[in-house]
Amino acid sequence: MSIYVGAVVAGDENKAKSESRAAGPEGYTVDPVSGRAKATGLTDGHRSYAAWCHFGPLIAGISVMATSGITFVIPPLVALALWQIKSSDSQFIDDHGKEALNFQISLILLALILIPITLLTCGVGAILYIGLPVLMIIGGIFGGIRASKGEFFRYPMCIRVI
Repeated sequence: MSIYVGAVVAGDENKAKSESRAAGPEGYTVDPVSGRAKATGLTDGHRSYAAWCHFGPLIAGISVMATSGITFVIPPLVALALWQIKSSDSQFIDDHGKEALNFQISLILLALILIPITLLTCGVGAILYIGLPVLMIIGGIFGGIRASKGEFFRYPMCIRVI
């Protein structure tokens, strides 16, 4: 006999524990139609944390836009912190954390490359800076959505430093 106590059913502790764990060892499969790799054996916590590895720097990046770029080092630090906290728990989180950090580093490098271009073109190159926040927002959203679905994700235009 089971008794409902809040969200947990008293008397079914073993069932609740087995549902909170992954179904098996962590691995991946490749969809033959789309060619996308999808992780297997993940918990909801793994997928959620991997999604936050993308959403966290995105939120920090929006704060950078609100401060006119003064705090431009915050998004990579957020990505680094999220990655380092849980990278040893799951290969899936490790992969998404590295990818999010590489993307944030790439955005800073692209911004630094645009400085001489802007100076050499007498300010006309500053128009290219519009693409950086757009790339950050769209990339962060796509990365977080793919991670929450349990899929692996690679950012376009990303320099893989780590």
